Amino acid sequence: MRKLVATLVLACAAAPASALQVDVGVRGGAKATTRSVDSRAQAMVWGQVRSEDSGLPLRFAVVEVVTQGFNNVAASTDSNGVYVLRNVPPGRRLLRVSHIDHAPNEIEILVVAQKQHNVDFDLEFRPVRLSAVMAEGARGLPSAIDTVSIQAPDLGAAAVRALEGGAGVAELAMQDAAREVPGREPVDPEDVLYVRGGAADLKLVLLNGAPVYAPFHIGGLINALDADVLRSANLYVGGAPARYDGGLSYVLDMETRSGRNVVPHAELGLDMLSGRALLEGPVGQDLSVLVSSRVVHGAGPKDLLGTDFPYGYGDALARADFALGSHHVLTLTGFWNHERVDLDSIGIRPQSASWGNHAGSLRYRGRLAGTEVLATGAVGHFRTLLPLGGIRPLMSEGTALRHRFGLDFERPFAGGRFFWGGSYEDIGFSYRAFEQGQSRHRPIVSSRASGNVGGMYGEAAYTVLPRLRVRGGLRADLFNGLSSVQLAPRFAATVLVTDQATLTLSGGQYRQYVRAPLTSSSIGVVPDSASTSQLTVAEASHVVLGLAQDLGEGIRLGLDGYFKEFRGLEANENTRTNSSGVDLWLRRNTGSLTGWLGYSLSWVWTVRDDDRDSNSFRGRHLVNAGASGPIVGRGLFDVRVSYGAGLPYTAIPEPEVAAPSFLTLGGEARPASNSFGGPDGGGASLPSEPNAPYMRVDAQVSRPFSGSVRSFDFQLVPYVRVINALNRRDAIFYHYSSDAGRAEPLADLPVLPVFGLEWKF
Repeated sequence: MRKLVATLVLACAAAPASALQVDVGVRGGAKATTRSVDSRAQAMVWGQVRSEDSGLPLRFAVVEVVTQGFNNVAASTDSNGVYVLRNVPPGRRLLRVSHIDHAPNEIEILVVAQKQHNVDFDLEFRPVRLSAVMAEGARGLPSAIDTVSIQAPDLGAAAVRALEGGAGVAELAMQDAAREVPGREPVDPEDVLYVRGGAADLKLVLLNGAPVYAPFHIGGLINALDADVLRSANLYVGGAPARYDGGLSYVLDMETRSGRNVVPHAELGLDMLSGRALLEGPVGQDLSVLVSSRVVHGAGPKDLLGTDFPYGYGDALARADFALGSHHVLTLTGFWNHERVDLDSIGIRPQSASWGNHAGSLRYRGRLAGTEVLATGAVGHFRTLLPLGGIRPLMSEGTALRHRFGLDFERPFAGGRFFWGGSYEDIGFSYRAFEQGQSRHRPIVSSRASGNVGGMYGEAAYTVLPRLRVRGGLRADLFNGLSSVQLAPRFAATVLVTDQATLTLSGGQYRQYVRAPLTSSSIGVVPDSASTSQLTVAEASHVVLGLAQDLGEGIRLGLDGYFKEFRGLEANENTRTNSSGVDLWLRRNTGSLTGWLGYSLSWVWTVRDDDRDSNSFRGRHLVNAGASGPIVGRGLFDVRVSYGAGLPYTAIPEPEVAAPSFLTLGGEARPASNSFGGPDGGGASLPSEPNAPYMRVDAQVSRPFSGSVRSFDFQLVPYVRVINALNRRDAIFYHYSSDAGRAEPLADLPVLPVFGLEWKF
């Protein structure tokens, strides 16, 4: 280890009262700057510690004043690399700084009483070499409050699935119900609005145990998921553990972090397009809170483009953690989001489609007699509003209400882990259509469907061989409407192929309620009346083969190939839906340059048991990638790319003077029709659904500035973000244009520069 000492003497007797500043170069990859300014405070030394390799601030670096005859004065740097040493005794003092993966450095200065001295350090990067260690462990339910947020590269796989997010119009079967509205007439092709979204809600998304129906921001103007408040986002494309019920397509279990329980912290940001706020900190000794909010206001684009911004979004999350003891925590979480898009209308009143969630959970985590316990009570409410045109303009409303209760246990046994517990869920869906301007409690048509399911599970994980670990379990669920208990086995086997690679084979069966297609007989058409229909139970079987490998330098690779078979999704009991595909992710979340790449390719086809030659085949692929790191000294860059092709769409009418009618995927009219116009079928040709790929490329450059005023540390981060950097942003919403003969984006944004500022303290 090289020891480099530079001596700086500040001759205060000869110095004037004004500030004296001297730059000192220190050999060996470090340098320091010292200055003295007048102050009534005691002698203080402060500054910033950075990495010479990347220029980024170093967190948790130890800075100390080595003195003789006095106790050493020491401090550690914060997240901005800033340290503050107070009450430093005057005289010639040796200032020493060290960091676990950087070379230490020292500088000798003359500390003057009642002065402030600023000393910055640039440390040479020096990795720590450790010998190989073999260890085994299992992740139990955390009993301590975790305030560490997830890193953006770890969201790669979950962010890919966010591209499949929809507005909930198709998932609630609103297109099936709306075609039964009395007075329906052929629709004009220009009254068609396409909304991205699947035909059924086959996923299970949990946020702190609460079901969230449409959790993703789908406009693409801000990040789909807020990594600043998330602690983990576990995506199971198949082979999920037995504790999860539902999730025929995939399971996404998201956990937020808790608020800081030591010192308060705040982050505020505002730009021409959006804003965000984050407040967290302790309230008393045992309570910590976290409140986060994001909004897309669109004020900047409105001023630049000279037109109203046809889109809005907002979300808010609040979490409170109360420590009941060293191993017991009570957590209360609330979540809200709302998204809307304005639609063209010839009416006096402007119209917009909107959707959003209200969700919350109350959870207890603790350890009782050596057993980890997690008790959850949660509720999720989703609502979407869609205007319908026609002779009698209507507003249609679809809602989904879910209550979940769960009790999960985990306990070690003989070198393995045993999991068991149970859950209960009550689900209700409703649809109604009422005249615009009238009470929603007097609908023209309405329909309801509900169901409940209770289940229990048991599962064990055990290392049977030094390089083989297996997990197996069984889940038993009882759905109302089914007379027998439905069994769902789950299994997984993981082989340690090399010291850096694992191969996992997993699979199982899954069942959940889905909304059956509505018919005329299932919809009440008399005001104040509503029909009730049962939900149907669909099932899926999964087989997944996955490879995970550490490529070194902090780079991780994952590859999953899967096959899934679905039953109960179609009205015809003899019809099966199959799906297969590949999910690839590559991420690096250590070092100065971080990034991720997520790619998903899948095929879906249907097969009728009585006609093997009859099937429909569709494919889609999604890409989500990003990179961030230093640029030009202390500047930072961030680039994100999202791409999707073959995404499903739902066609709905815009609120023009035309009767409500819906088009299914593939362009068939319901009821069957190949043209628009009069009753004789004459008129324009049926428009096809949007087939252009969805793509967005956003880039950002920022430069953090750190400061301190009267011991109040803060950081300012001005940034410039370019939305739609390649001028290829395709909208989520499309409108059919007869002039172009195709569906075009409702609001296609040009390349848009956005200026903003973040304030962290």
